[in-house]
Amino acid sequence: MARRLGKDDLMPALRAWIHVSGYGGPLGESVPSALQWLRSLWEQGQDALPLDLVHDLGMLLADGRAFPFASSRDLAAWPDDERGPRLDYEDRVLGRWILDPSVADAHVAISGLGDELRPRAVAHAIGLALGTAARAADTVSGNPAILRSNMQSALLMARAWPTRYGAWDTSPVDEEWRDWALEQRASIINSLHTSRLFSPQDLWELAHLADLPSDSTRLALREINAVAAEIGDVPASVAMRVKRRAQQIAVDDDDSSHYPMGGFDALSTVGRFENLVRTEVAYVHEGGEDLGGIDLFDVRYAQGELLYYTRDESPLYDQHRRLTLIIDAPAEQRHKHPELTAQTLVLVDAAVVRLRSDMLQIFGPNGAEVHLRWRLVTPADHEAAAEEQRLMALIFADDVAHRRVTHETINNTPWPEIPARGLVVFAAHNPDPRAAGAQWIRVGDRSWHLTTNSSPPTHPELSFDIADPGSLRDLLAALLSRLFE
Repeated sequence: MARRLGKDDLMPALRAWIHVSGYGGPLGESVPSALQWLRSLWEQGQDALPLDLVHDLGMLLADGRAFPFASSRDLAAWPDDERGPRLDYEDRVLGRWILDPSVADAHVAISGLGDELRPRAVAHAIGLALGTAARAADTVSGNPAILRSNMQSALLMARAWPTRYGAWDTSPVDEEWRDWALEQRASIINSLHTSRLFSPQDLWELAHLADLPSDSTRLALREINAVAAEIGDVPASVAMRVKRRAQQIAVDDDDSSHYPMGGFDALSTVGRFENLVRTEVAYVHEGGEDLGGIDLFDVRYAQGELLYYTRDESPLYDQHRRLTLIIDAPAEQRHKHPELTAQTLVLVDAAVVRLRSDMLQIFGPNGAEVHLRWRLVTPADHEAAAEEQRLMALIFADDVAHRRVTHETINNTPWPEIPARGLVVFAAHNPDPRAAGAQWIRVGDRSWHLTTNSSPPTHPELSFDIADPGSLRDLLAALLSRLFE
């Protein structure tokens, strides 16, 4: 067969794909939707995807764990030579997808979209999950123009499809085409990775599909999220150390002398014996013969029912932690070093996203604020900052709505008021003396440099080879340690 389906091949191929589908619901109802998904994917260049995989994954994304298997309906009608491969497909592929947490998350994200957007989201999700494997497999490609011109005939054929097959000799598919469809599917399945079907950036994209104005914006956000995912979470040891140090730093406040510190504020069943509620001693020598001679105080102690006072922590040690991130002269960072995987500004954006995630992990959703600023130096910075601000507004949409993240542009002069702590500057040039006290990250080259902008320096300058995997994570860990020491 040719490497591309011709006009005479389309309908037999569609019938064969429907026949080997693993979905056990009424095909006359599900296949018309699958044909629309297939058309959309083929027109987007995903013409190596077959209808059976598009149909089954699409129905799984639509139905979730309510997805029925074809074997529960048609097992007795399958011929012996077909039963093995089809049961293996249900067990090894569809069964794994049903148990895949990322597929469940994608189902939830798609279900939350409106009726008009949901078909587009399903098709987009199928392309994200199977597109790469289909392109790598040795398969025959479809022709979107031929499918488009034969769409009405395909829909009529699909709507008339029987709900249950009778004897094999009356099946509406030729054996050779059936075997071809099984081979095409096996080739794609063998090219699939064995990890989760959807990555975190795939799920983010699906959940925010309604907010993405264009494909260029979607691809830009995908690149930022992918780099942020590669950086990875803050190590637990670093998170615990930063949190412990931060709790020892009093937040500056003009009225600090009015805050109570060191008293008691609640009761708990866990505590030190010297904090025991005094009335608990009333249980001493109580119980006697009613408890077989056992002291009631001892019983309450053994069962963890004794009450203790808990110490009040000063609010100075329990306020929001504020992090101000300044991207200085963003247009100057819109270049790609040949030895790095992404543009400098993309790497900086990913570092900002990861820092917000680190703060969330360390201090909780309401324990930290991030203020993101683009500092405009040249006319080109206005355009660059406007584009970056739109991207980051989409990424941080939930945090912005809850005022956990703010973002704005600031002019070249003067520098914003420097907070006592928590200021980080990303710049492609050496530290500006007007930003004294900031943690300055010099970007743009293969190596990024972390400097405490003070005179004399309170910390040695650290260099990180950003081309080395994991080095950007090391930089952010060192930055957090300096910010909250």
